[in-house]
Amino acid sequence: GQSVDALRRTALLLPRSRRVGDGPTGFPVNRTAAAAGITPDRTGTGWRLTLRAGDRTRALDRAGLLALPQHTATLPIACVEGWSTSQTWTGVRLRDLAALVGAGAPAVARVRSLERGGQFNRASLHGGQVTDPDALLALRVNGVDLSPDHGFPARVVVPALPGVHCTKWVEEIEFDG
Repeated sequence: GQSVDALRRTALLLPRSRRVGDGPTGFPVNRTAAAAGITPDRTGTGWRLTLRAGDRTRALDRAGLLALPQHTATLPIACVEGWSTSQTWTGVRLRDLAALVGAGAPAVARVRSLERGGQFNRASLHGGQVTDPDALLALRVNGVDLSPDHGFPARVVVPALPGVHCTKWVEEIEFDG
């Protein structure tokens, strides 16, 4: 029941201490933007996503990402702290971002966050995760821009990937192999 918002209050094993907000981004957050040191000046008009593959580099601002083909998928996030949720995410497929820097079907993608500290400011994705048709660099959730606490300006969302590896506040993705 906790993955379906309408049934969340009936979920017997739902951690009751999780505070959940209202509106389309009203689902749990473990680490807020403030706790991660993510301030609006770092995510505003100066923010860029850097894509790398070998000696090829490409930087895109949020408008450039929104101009690329968008894909929408309803995907769950299961947290190691005991909660799960299913949301509708929209963004650019990771495989399309790899193609932009000539990576084709990479063996690995290393994702790095604006967050400088913490255990989960980076993630390593294997090739199958990158090429999954629903693996996204999400820009929107449930029809609205991501909130700062949910990773604005961009976060990774990959099917069957634990929530701690769905890196928020993404600033760089490096594709290898």
